[in-house]
Amino acid sequence: MIIGLVRDSFLRCFCQTCSVNSALPGRYHKKPLKKIQKKPKCKQPKKGRKYVATEIRCEEKSRGGMCYEVILAEPSADKPTPPATSSPRPKSMTAEEIEQKLLQAEERRKSMEASRLASVGERMTRLEEASRKREENTAAFIAATQAALEDKLDTTTNNREAYLNGLRAKLSDHLNNVDGVRKQLEAQTNDLRQTIEDKLRSAEENRTENLGKMLEKLKEHEDYAQKVRLGHEEAIRQLEERIQAKIAVATNKRESEILKKLETLREHSNKITEAQELINRRQEEAKQQRAQEVAAKEERIKKIQDEKEAKRQEMTKEITEKLELVQENKNKEEEEVKKKAMEKLQKLEIADRNRLELAEKARKALEEHDRRAEMVRANKERIMAAEKQDAASSG
Repeated sequence: MIIGLVRDSFLRCFCQTCSVNSALPGRYHKKPLKKIQKKPKCKQPKKGRKYVATEIRCEEKSRGGMCYEVILAEPSADKPTPPATSSPRPKSMTAEEIEQKLLQAEERRKSMEASRLASVGERMTRLEEASRKREENTAAFIAATQAALEDKLDTTTNNREAYLNGLRAKLSDHLNNVDGVRKQLEAQTNDLRQTIEDKLRSAEENRTENLGKMLEKLKEHEDYAQKVRLGHEEAIRQLEERIQAKIAVATNKRESEILKKLETLREHSNKITEAQELINRRQEEAKQQRAQEVAAKEERIKKIQDEKEAKRQEMTKEITEKLELVQENKNKEEEEVKKKAMEKLQKLEIADRNRLELAEKARKALEEHDRRAEMVRANKERIMAAEKQDAASSG
């Protein structure tokens, strides 16, 4: 620390403004204040205008202030020539004067160093005094805090002992209350156990009676379910027979309808062939008659032949369309019969499935009832054994 202070004192600036601030450690050099040069707010006169000597003009620039401009004379272009100054002759210095000046400078430097060392010594004494005072203050603070802590510890120990004593008293009262409550609860539990045993005994008797009644009801239900099952099976069998008979009748009707439609188609085709033969015969007769006529009637014959050919094509087309319609109707009827048969079979399967589900539910109910009866029987035997053990132990 002392070395740093000495180094700062030797390296600082020698000007008057920096010497004060740089002497103290941790202080920065302050820059010297500069004078603010304000420009005049007055307006310069315009060129080309002539003013009267000793003319005074004023102009208000700020609130509560006035700016004056005094003109003594007109501006002149000729500047006055400065007088010729003679440069002083340099004085010649001797070696003794130079040596004397050097000695004076050395003395000044030594005095400055001595003054600087004296200021450093004063600063060091001040710092030592400050550190001593700080140590005294810290020692006093430590002693005060230690005394306060000891007092606080004493008070906390006293309070803790008082709190523990009070807590022990409360615990003893609480334990006494707990003993009284425990005895009261034991008496209540004994009374409650006696009432529960009485209720269990009466409930067991009622349970046995209810079980007998339920068993009788289950037997009656099983008989009724057996009768219903037999009735369902008989109804299903009769329904199957009726479905088979209807299917046979439908197949017979379909075959008879198909034969009738084929017969009608055959007769219609015979009529078509007869009409064709008649047409051909008439055509031959017409050809024989017209072969003897004039060539002028040949065009008329051709027209008639074209008309007849168109009619024949239309008739053949209508016949083919009718055959296709008959075939489509036959296919549709077959599909409807098959669909109805499948729906009836699905209904039969659903009825069988429902019947099986009902039988399974009845079987599960019987098993559940048997299981509950077995549990009741086991509980009853366990309770009887416990009562016997209690009676033996009390005897």
